[in-house]
Amino acid sequence: MSQHAHSSIDSLVGRFYSYRGLTSGGFVFPILTVHALSQGLDLAGVGFAAGMFFAGTLLGEVPTGYVGDRIGRRNSLFVGSVLISVTHFGFAFADSLAGFVFFWGFWGVAATFRSGSTDAWLYDTLTDHDATDSYTRVRGRGTGVFYASAAMSALIGGALYERWSALPFLFAGVLTAIGALVVLTLPEPTVSRSDEGFSLAEARTALASVVSNRTVRSFVLLSGIVLAVPETVEVFVQPVALSIGFRPSSLGPLYAGLMLAAAIGSSTADTIGRRIGVGRWFVLGPTALAVVLLVASSVHTVALPVFFLSRGANTVTDTLGSAFVNDRVASHGRATTLSGVSMVHALVFLLARTVGGVVANLTSPLVALAGFGCLAVGAVSVIRATVDPFEAPHPTGT
Repeated sequence: MSQHAHSSIDSLVGRFYSYRGLTSGGFVFPILTVHALSQGLDLAGVGFAAGMFFAGTLLGEVPTGYVGDRIGRRNSLFVGSVLISVTHFGFAFADSLAGFVFFWGFWGVAATFRSGSTDAWLYDTLTDHDATDSYTRVRGRGTGVFYASAAMSALIGGALYERWSALPFLFAGVLTAIGALVVLTLPEPTVSRSDEGFSLAEARTALASVVSNRTVRSFVLLSGIVLAVPETVEVFVQPVALSIGFRPSSLGPLYAGLMLAAAIGSSTADTIGRRIGVGRWFVLGPTALAVVLLVASSVHTVALPVFFLSRGANTVTDTLGSAFVNDRVASHGRATTLSGVSMVHALVFLLARTVGGVVANLTSPLVALAGFGCLAVGAVSVIRATVDPFEAPHPTGT
C-alpha cells in the first residue's frame, strides 16, 4: 500500500472512530432502567419494554438492511443516527409502560439502520483499500472507542439525572445528532455504489444465505444464545446495584467502569481470537460467565465483578462473531445478509429479556441470570455436537 493510500485509509478510520464515539449515548446507560422503574414499571415491565428494542429490530432489519444496500451504507448510518437522536429525546419524557414500550421499540427500528450497515461500510471500505486483514482490529478498536466514549459520558449521566431526569437523554440526543453530521463526511464504498440495482429478489437470496449456509446457520444460532446472556444481564444491573446501596448519581462511575470493560474486551478480541481460537472462546466464554453468575446468585457481593466480566465477554464474543460471519458472506448484499443475522439474534434476545423479567419477578434477577447462563452452556454443547460451525470449511466473502 502506498503512503498516500495509507494516509487516506487512516483518515477514514479516524472519522469512523469519531462517529462511533459521538453516537455512544453513554449519558443514558446508567439511568435508563432506573428512570423506567421510577415511572411505575416493575421488573417484568422493564424486561418486556426493554425486549421491545429487539421487537423493533425484528420489524426493521429486513427493510432497513435492504434500504442500506439500496441507498448506500453511509446514508443508512446517517438516517439511523438521526432517528436514535429522536429516540433519546423521546425517552426524556416517557412516563408510562406504553411510552417505554414505544420508544424502546422505536429505538430498535432506528438501530437497524446502522446495525448491518456499520460493519458493511467498514468491511467494504477496507476492501476498497486492500486492507480487509485489518477488519477485526479496526472494528474492535472502533467498538472500543464507542465504549470509552460511553464510559466518559456515563460518569456524569447519573449526576445529571438527579438534577433533572431529562438531562441525560437531551445530552445524548444532541451528541448523536452531531455524530450524524460526521457520517456525511464519510465516502460510500465502491461495492455499495454497485448495489444501485440490488433487487428484492437478490435481497431474498442474501437473506436465504444465512439459512442455506450450514456453517453460518449454526453459528448464528449458537452466537445468539451466547450473547443473550449478557444482553439480559444488562437489564438488571441497575436494580441489583440499587439493592446493594448504590444511588442514581453513583451509577455513573459504575457504568463508566462497565463501558471500559466492554472497550477492553472489544480491543483485545483480535488477540484472544488468534491465541485461543474462536471456537474455543465460544466454549470458555459462556462457561465462565455461567459459573460466576451461579456464585453471584448465592453471594450477592460478587454481582459487581460479574457485571464487569459480562460486559467484557459480550464485546469479545460480538467482535469475533462479526468477523466470523463477514468472512463467510459475499460483499454484494452484505448489509442485507448481516441484517438477517441480526434478526435471528433479535428474536433470541427478545425472548430472553421478556422471560428474564418474569423469572426475576418470581425469584430474583441474579437467580434468573444464573439459570440463563447454564441454559446457554447446555445449548452451545448441543449445537456443536449436532452441527459444529468451527469445523466446517469456508469460502471467504468477496
